[in-house]
Amino acid sequence: MSDSPFVIDVTAENFTEVVLNTSMERPVLVDFWADWCNPCKMLMPLLTKLADEYGGQFILAKVNSDEQQALAQQFGVRSLPTVKVFRNGQPVDEFMGALPEGEIRAFIGRHLSKPSDQFLLAAAQYLEQGNFPDAIQQLAQGIESDPDRAELRIQLAMVYTDMGHLKEAEEVLKTLALLDQQRDE
Repeated sequence: MSDSPFVIDVTAENFTEVVLNTSMERPVLVDFWADWCNPCKMLMPLLTKLADEYGGQFILAKVNSDEQQALAQQFGVRSLPTVKVFRNGQPVDEFMGALPEGEIRAFIGRHLSKPSDQFLLAAAQYLEQGNFPDAIQQLAQGIESDPDRAELRIQLAMVYTDMGHLKEAEEVLKTLALLDQQRDE
């Protein structure tokens, strides 16, 4: 049992609440493990440390596969340890075995929300309402907070194009090309 608020022991009884419901708000890493599994014993402290370090950006749900065989079977666990990521109530990715910390960090990073996501979402809502000026403002703020994220610039260029402001769209795309060149150097 962990003292961390971000690490939770999961059973068949609390799986829906802890994993499926929580995964609607943030990623849930489900670690299928067993007491007899040495790689599990190496992986668990590392996952716990990362859950604490990331401060709730994801939840670590621990499933003892010996005690919760039905859950392990339901999710096709064939070897231990197996770590599955749940987003929006569904398993979306997994790894098996005790990976090095750097690989686990990269794995987790692929599933975490980026701060600029909020600007993309807000812009999309404004676009649905036909409110181009506020959508542009949200995308500009997103670019300011995450200048290397090409998706924001592409969306901004598309908004300008939809408005018939082709010169502005072209300027945005030029900045995207410059970013691409800087990455290649």
